Amino acid sequence: MNWEFIIKYLPMYERAALLTVKLGLAGVICAIIVGLICAIIQYEKVPVARQIVAVYIELSRNTPLLVQLFFIYYGLPKIGIQTDPQTCGIAGLTFLGGSYMAEAFRSGLETVAAIQTESALSLGMSRAETIHTAYGELLDLIDCRAIYNGADYERPLTYDEIMNQE
Repeated sequence: MNWEFIIKYLPMYERAALLTVKLGLAGVICAIIVGLICAIIQYEKVPVARQIVAVYIELSRNTPLLVQLFFIYYGLPKIGIQTDPQTCGIAGLTFLGGSYMAEAFRSGLETVAAIQTESALSLGMSRAETIHTAYGELLDLIDCRAIYNGADYERPLTYDEIMNQE
């Protein structure tokens, strides 16, 4: 085995690994934001925006990521939108990941019974209080294993435990 070759290119692989992590993290964060916005639009049944989101989700989920990346990198400059390769990668991950996140968040929102939301509103709670009360149960169901990532906890943390930490 030629160790000189490996040692010569090791710094390049380190930079590439760091860039991959940065782009992936940025893409996931943006996908969560896009997914949450789309899920709220679908759940609240905003008239025109709901159809636009539905088309976006179907288009995004039914085309491969490589095709989307080629379109962003080679197609957008044809109509005058110039971007660098890193931005194209983040946009592609956001476009694809946002649609999957939207469906996951929407299905999570639909698990909250309508009677809980209606009850909170009938008690005179504001929209913010209704969301906190009715969807607090949903947030308690979220498995927080990613937060403690294998630490010696016997159970996942609940929403209240996370929010009330000092």
